[in-house]
Amino acid sequence: MVENTASALVREVVAAARAEPGERMLALTQLLTEADAAASDVEEILAAVQESQQQTARLRRRTVELEALFSTARELVRLQDVTDVLRRLVQRAHELMGTDVTYLSEVDNAQGDLRVRYSAGTVTPEFRDLLVPAGYGLASLVADSREPVWVREYTRMADAPHDPSIDDAVAREGLVSFLGVPLAVGDEVLGALFACNRFAHDFTPDQVLLLSAFADHAAAVLHSARVLAESAAARARAEEAYGELERHLAATQIVGGIHEELTAAVVSGATLIDLVATVSDRLGRRVRAVDETGLPLDTGADARAGLPRRRPLTDAIRESRASGHAVAVVDGERRWLVVAILGVDRVLGAMVADDEDAVPDDVARPTLERAAQVAALVSFKRDAVSAIRAERRARVLGAVLDGSAEASALSAEVARPLVGAAAIDVRGREGALTVAADAVGDHGLVTVREHGLVVAWTASVDGPGPGPGAGAGAGGAGLVAATERVRRILAEKLDDPSVTAVVGATVDGVPALRASVERAVRDLRFLGPLGVSGATVRSDDFAPYHVLSSGEPEAAARFVDGMLGPVRAWDERRGTALVDTLVAYFDAGESRQGAATALRVHTNTVQQRLDRIWTLLDGDPADAEYRFRLQAAVRLERLRRELLGG
Repeated sequence: MVENTASALVREVVAAARAEPGERMLALTQLLTEADAAASDVEEILAAVQESQQQTARLRRRTVELEALFSTARELVRLQDVTDVLRRLVQRAHELMGTDVTYLSEVDNAQGDLRVRYSAGTVTPEFRDLLVPAGYGLASLVADSREPVWVREYTRMADAPHDPSIDDAVAREGLVSFLGVPLAVGDEVLGALFACNRFAHDFTPDQVLLLSAFADHAAAVLHSARVLAESAAARARAEEAYGELERHLAATQIVGGIHEELTAAVVSGATLIDLVATVSDRLGRRVRAVDETGLPLDTGADARAGLPRRRPLTDAIRESRASGHAVAVVDGERRWLVVAILGVDRVLGAMVADDEDAVPDDVARPTLERAAQVAALVSFKRDAVSAIRAERRARVLGAVLDGSAEASALSAEVARPLVGAAAIDVRGREGALTVAADAVGDHGLVTVREHGLVVAWTASVDGPGPGPGAGAGAGGAGLVAATERVRRILAEKLDDPSVTAVVGATVDGVPALRASVERAVRDLRFLGPLGVSGATVRSDDFAPYHVLSSGEPEAAARFVDGMLGPVRAWDERRGTALVDTLVAYFDAGESRQGAATALRVHTNTVQQRLDRIWTLLDGDPADAEYRFRLQAAVRLERLRRELLGG
């Protein structure tokens, strides 16, 4: 029986030593009493068992803590989802710490504000996304000291300033005691890990160490995530830069190939239209050439179709001239790229490309810009050739007109016979000869005469110039149309709307050409005093009045003013039509009835107007010489008004 009691006592001592603190102590005490052990022995055995229980419990807790830390470490090594790892880390810390609330705050910005990212045990949504400003609350103490900080009662904390919004959030969550440890890597604080209770509590060193260990793991997770993110961003930037380099090299090769092709085309004698066609083909989009005013250089029926309106186009040409690069033009729902073709001191024209996605923009823009440079070379070459050709032809025509060269000298320049002449007043503007020669083309010759230009037209088979037999019939209408076209081009290119032209009589040889030129030049001087400019007129219209000029251009104007001055002044003051009445009266053979019919007024009205006219004029209407002079003045005034469009 004694042996059985001893065995039971040993087993109970062993079981009690392995139990949780406080467990099986009553049963052990009873067995010791039954075994008649001395009181001092009982006390010593019970103390030893209690110490064993506490050490065993501590080892068990440490085992659990280490297992949790090892699990976190393994997850850190296999780091994939940072959010998931940190959330589990906070949950393990919460379970092992045994506190009411555990949460992790991360530095939110450059100012050092801390925002709650992950939490366990919280009950209010406001606290789960709480932002603690830098310098306030327990968080500032943790971040500034980089050491663990705890408070038994948060409301009595005086080591850091309180923020009312933070205090309200803490109160709504019901938190009282706090333990915070920093998440630090090197000299940088990434955040803080907190364990909190809803009652006053003094945190033990073991709790501080345990929470610090979790904080170290959390810091490692955040740091690893940052390093991985920076590495991924750097890799992405490197890949993007490499891809951009590849695209740039590919674009450079394409642009270089197009440039070589354009250069070869120039060497082989290509025109600007040929260059535009080449660029259009290589870019896979429609490209057209325009002059500096936005007018298309090709002359097709739909040449203007599909281009931007003139105003935005010319604005883009000016902008491209200033920048030296292609400029985007948006007009309605369509978009174009425009690049100016630049000369030494002026814009020679521009290239206009439909802005489509057939070729990347980094290819289209430099291609157009290089093509514009090549086009400028072509224009220089063309202008130089045109200038040399124009000067040579001008010398030949001038020599023939002056009589210092035979008519046969013209055959080397033109193959068709001369049919007419025209004189154009350009006020001696520089560059007018080349512009006019380009406009006339192979339909005639141009030379300088008395600060103006003289055009000798040929019988043209095709083109915009005079047609065959242009001088015959209809008063040489073909010559007038061709001369008006040249006059308009000069007015636009020279920016001078007052450019005026006179078409001379038709000719059939050099002597007649010289006479036609001399008469047309004289008629130009005749138009100025009459106030006629910016128009093309025929020399034949002045045939009855050449004798009145007496070689003085102002004589005709003075003559008309001397004869009709009072009548014109009366019309201007009173708004009457006395001059028109005289015109109708003389056209009707001095018949009052005929004038009344032409004017659609009563015969008495015509008589009253004639009476007023005779009182205004000084001459005697019965004098035949006076009536002739008056008729001449009236008809010259009518011609002046017709030329002015009045």
